[in-house]
Order: sequence, then structure tokens, then C-alpha cells
Amino acid sequence: MEHTEIKEQYTKAYDDFHRLVNSLNDSSFHAKSLNPGWTNGEIIAHMAFGFIVVNALLPMARFYGILPKGFSKPLAWLLNAMTKPFNWINMMGARIQGRVFTYPRIGKIFDAVFSSLMKQIISVKDNEWDRGMYYPSKWDSNFDEYMTIKKLLLYPIIHFNFHLTQIAW
Repeated sequence: MEHTEIKEQYTKAYDDFHRLVNSLNDSSFHAKSLNPGWTNGEIIAHMAFGFIVVNALLPMARFYGILPKGFSKPLAWLLNAMTKPFNWINMMGARIQGRVFTYPRIGKIFDAVFSSLMKQIISVKDNEWDRGMYYPSKWDSNFDEYMTIKKLLLYPIIHFNFHLTQIAW
């Protein structure tokens, strides 16, 4: 059930991402977004980065998921303590990503990340979906203190839809 549901939501996000990118041209990609200080391209790169982050976090969540539940709590605490530098890095990262993930490249970058995530989703075993780990909930309002693998896999879709409202059409 989870595999099918997650894959359907990812397929929709994939289509929505490409529809978004294809609805813009190079000029509108570099135009100011509805998020002050960011361009549409920076927002789109940040949206893609949500999928990249989960691509990196999923193996960690699977590892911590086999350990006793509290093992990841000190890591989450440490990361929460570093929220202020994270916010600055996150903001600067989007600006840099907006320059690296250019209009001609963003679709290809997203495709590669999407393909990798789909392979990981397929590899999740039935007994893993409710396993998880603690996360730095101060880093993103879409992070819960403890997230299962299923919730983690839904994160980039929620993140994508949130930032979609910030694109200036």
C-alpha cells in the first residue's frame, strides 16, 4: 500500500515540477518571486533541493530505524541547537543553487534525483514504513520531532507545494 501511494504522489510531484519549469522561460526563471529576496529560479532550486535532502536522509532514517527509537534524539538536539547557522546556510544555499541549477539544467537535475528516490522507495521493505528517527524540528515547520520513513518521503512533496505558492507567474 505505502509503495503505491508514495509512488503516485511522487509521480504527481514530478509532473507538477516539470509543468512548473516548462511554464517559465529563462527570463521568468530569473524574475523576482513572491518570496522577498528570492527569484523564481532560487525557489525552484530550493524546491528541488527538498527532494535532494530526502535522498540523503532516507538511508540515515533507515539506519536509525533499526536502532532503539531514542538513538537519534541527541543528533536532532544538536542540529536544533545549530538552527541559526542552518537558516543562513539554507538561504545562501538557495541563492547558490539558483545559479548552479540553471533554467536549462534544473529539469535534468530533478530527473536524476527523482530516479534515485524512486529506486530507494521501491527498496523500502513493508516492515520499515513505521520506523524513523528524530529530526531538527526547528529547521523546517514541515519536520516533526519524530518522523517515520513514510512521513519523511512525503516531506519533499509538502515542501514543494508550500513553495509553489511563492512562484510569481
